Amino acid sequence: MTHVRSELAAAIPGMMRNIDQIRNIGIVAHIHHGKTTLSDNLLAAAGMISNELAGKQLYLNFDEQEQARLLTINNADVTIVHEYEKQNYLINLIDTPGHVDFGGDVT
Repeated sequence: MTHVRSELAAAIPGMMRNIDQIRNIGIVAHIHHGKTTLSDNLLAAAGMISNELAGKQLYLNFDEQEQARLLTINNADVTIVHEYEKQNYLINLIDTPGHVDFGGDVT
């Protein structure tokens, strides 16, 4: 698995030059509707975190305050490499805050 990740990481700069291989996805919804849980599950499907931690890790809530409050305060992003029909795509995944007080970060 580590070898595969190394190969994918090495391929990313080349993929960044081809806009046809890039997808930007923002997850937007009301507070506590599962945006970060969905992000965790997408990361697990990409092999970036374990399936057992998906939905519990809240990987993109890396700030101490976010972890303590169990909510996203700041936009968090991650790049995932996903293969579809034998073609690799870069998916820039953005997990956005759901609370109205942090809505300025979303726009």
